[in-house]
Amino acid sequence: MVEATGLSHLTGCMMQHLDMALLSAFVERWQPDTNTFHLSFGEISILLHDVHHILRIPVDGELMGDEASPDTLKSDMGGLVRLSVDAQVGGKWKSKWYDNGAMHAEGLLVRGGELKIKEMEVQCYLFVLLGSKLFVDKSRDRLHPAIDLFLKDHRRLTNYAWGAGALAYLYRQLGVATRGGSKGLCGCLTLLQAWIYEYFPLFRPSQLPQSPDAPRASSWISPRLPGGDEARQRLARYRQFLDELSADDVTWTPYVRDGHTDIPRSLYTGPIRFSDIAEGYDHACCLRQFEYR
Repeated sequence: MVEATGLSHLTGCMMQHLDMALLSAFVERWQPDTNTFHLSFGEISILLHDVHHILRIPVDGELMGDEASPDTLKSDMGGLVRLSVDAQVGGKWKSKWYDNGAMHAEGLLVRGGELKIKEMEVQCYLFVLLGSKLFVDKSRDRLHPAIDLFLKDHRRLTNYAWGAGALAYLYRQLGVATRGGSKGLCGCLTLLQAWIYEYFPLFRPSQLPQSPDAPRASSWISPRLPGGDEARQRLARYRQFLDELSADDVTWTPYVRDGHTDIPRSLYTGPIRFSDIAEGYDHACCLRQFEYR
C-alpha cells in the first residue's frame, strides 16, 4: 500500500543538510501576493514541473481541499490511534498531543506498532512520512493533523496531487516567513534548496550522476555547513550575489529531458490547496521557465 502511493521514495531523497543562510536569502525575496521570488531581472518561482522533477511525486490529480475543525481533527486522530479524548489529555500520551489535534511523530509510530493492526500501522507510517517530509512543522516533530484527512480512504491515496499540496503548503510557509517578527521556516525545505541548485549554478554543490527518472533532489550533495557567525557571513554574501544576479546567471530550463513539456499541469492557473491552505498559482508570472523570453 505504501508503494502504491508513489511516496515511498521520499525518505531517500531528502537532503541531510540544509543551508539555512541560503534559504533565508531567498525568503527575503519572496512576495506572498504573487508567490514568486522578485529578483533584479524579474520573477521566478517553484512551479509544478519543478516539484515533479525534484521530488518525483504526483502534481496532477485530486485537489487536497478537505477541511475539518480542530475538534474534529483531534477526534479523528484519536480514532486513528484508538485513543479516547481522556487518554489524549492524561497518562503517558499527554505529552504526545497538542491542542489542535497534532501529534508527536515518535508517539504516532509507537502507537501504530502497539496496535498490531497492519492497516493502522501503515496509515501511521504514511502520516509520519508526509508530516516529516512534505508538510513539515517548525517543530520538526509535530505532525499536522489535517494529513489524516487524506489517509482515511486507502482507495484515494493514489488519486491525490500530493506535489501540488506540498507546494501550496510551502508557498504559505514562505509567506509566513516574510512577516515581521517571524522566526524559522518550514515546509519541504529539500524542495526549496534543490530548486535553488537547479536554477542558480552559482550556489550549486557537487552533483551525483543518476537515472533520468530518479528524484533530482537525491543527486545533490548538500554539505554540512557551520552556523553562528559563519552562517551570518554566508547570508551577507548570498544577499550580495542575489543583488548582482542577471537573467544570464539563471538556468531557466534545468531539466534537459522534456523539461516542463511532459507536465501539462504546470501551465495551470488557479488555487492549489492543502486542507484549509489555499494559495494562488500563476505560471504566467514565470514565462521564462517555460522557454518564453
